[in-house]
Amino acid sequence: MRVDSLPGGTDMAQGYIESPADLGRVVAAVRRENGLSQDALAERLGVSQRYLSELERGRAKVFDARFISVLGQLGIRLMVETE
Repeated sequence: MRVDSLPGGTDMAQGYIESPADLGRVVAAVRRENGLSQDALAERLGVSQRYLSELERGRAKVFDARFISVLGQLGIRLMVETE
């Protein structure tokens, strides 16, 4: 997956998402860009702040509906590309 920029036009160094930590950094950056604290976003999504913190650090153990909900709320869309 290639990441060229964040929603809102924030430029990121081009690179591939190669780990949960890479995706977590994108989630954290977009959350901050939208002026949301972890507590505020977690409350909006009905997840714990701890879960969101673990997700942002690449430590969320489950790729589930909560994870997809966090991405969707922040306007992050995942795309799969084959080589």
